[in-house]
Amino acid sequence: MLLLTVNSNGYAQDTTEIKQAKHINKGFLDFNGYYDTREFSVMTLNILAILPHRIQYFSLTNFQGPTRTSDLSNYYSEQNVRWNFMKNIPLDFTSQWVLKSGINNDVLKFGFRWSLHKSKGLRNFFKKLNLSYSINPFFIQFAQNKQTEYLTQIEHVYKLKILPTVLNDRIYIGGFIDQNFLSDNNKVMMKFVTEHQLGLRIIDQLYAVLEFRINDYLPNDNYGFGYGLEYKIRF
Repeated sequence: MLLLTVNSNGYAQDTTEIKQAKHINKGFLDFNGYYDTREFSVMTLNILAILPHRIQYFSLTNFQGPTRTSDLSNYYSEQNVRWNFMKNIPLDFTSQWVLKSGINNDVLKFGFRWSLHKSKGLRNFFKKLNLSYSINPFFIQFAQNKQTEYLTQIEHVYKLKILPTVLNDRIYIGGFIDQNFLSDNNKVMMKFVTEHQLGLRIIDQLYAVLEFRINDYLPNDNYGFGYGLEYKIRF
């Protein structure tokens, strides 16, 4: 039997259609433009899409130019697909495809992400601090023309809202820390890539941002500050 309901406009609607419309895709587009104190410009696009079946897509793409110019000639991108394979536990299987300017330098990684702020025993603690934090170890890595590597990186991501009730969600501090493990003459070395951003909401979803950056892979000028604007479109 086909079940029908009558909505407020007075026409019949199939209830099977209502049941199929449970999931609504959510996410955001996050545009960032910076000028770095090391005299180069950066354009960053972050994309998040929360999809059906507890699947999540997230990407980060940086476009950067040479010093003393506003041109954007190089790019670095991380394409992530995450699957929450245990419905009531905030643990995701993660895959990451790293794309960079140049040839034979793309990387594919697999690991697990644990969202501590969503964990049952820790949820209230993080909620009181207005803090979200996740940790994502990548246990296996495949790179072009290189041997398979294991436990190559641990990624930490956090966001702290500063007095969100009093300041109406106007100020935040957020960022990431990438711990990268390298082997050199049977010795394990660690290099960090990290960015920490202070954001001040000016109007709607437009923010003024200041960012402190460290990149141990650069031969010199490893430290710098970026300042600019961020605009987020939520859907």
